[in-house]
Amino acid sequence: MSISNLSPSSKVWVYKSNRELTVPEQTFILKELDIFIPQWVSHGNQLFGGAEVVENWFVVLAVDETQSMASGCSIDTSVQFMKAVGKELNVDFFDRMQVLIDNAGEKEQVHFSEIGDHKEAKIYNPLISTLAEFNSNWLIPVKESQFA
Repeated sequence: MSISNLSPSSKVWVYKSNRELTVPEQTFILKELDIFIPQWVSHGNQLFGGAEVVENWFVVLAVDETQSMASGCSIDTSVQFMKAVGKELNVDFFDRMQVLIDNAGEKEQVHFSEIGDHKEAKIYNPLISTLAEFNSNWLIPVKESQFA
């Protein structure tokens, strides 16, 4: 279920892996998401969502809130889903202390406190919250980020 057909105002959650995901792992994640998303509800209302694995490091989950709003409980359900997937694959999607940068085409995971040492690199912006932001501000120069 791609995110490309969703409204630009769709709510987005980005789950960064603590390591690069293999192709079989990505396939597993997408198959699990294909099962999860059609069953994902908020107060009994079906959520219209999509997901993608991006750059071999990220799972991007989105909900088109023009169709139905995500609730706290539905968000908790998605977090529990991602924790279960991570446990199955021995992957941590919840380490917010590490960010991923692109330094001249080379991806590198760095502690957020060291991001200032990489001013010429670009950062995969962990602070995006909508699909429009994902499409326009996903990979930004470190010096323009809130981490600089």
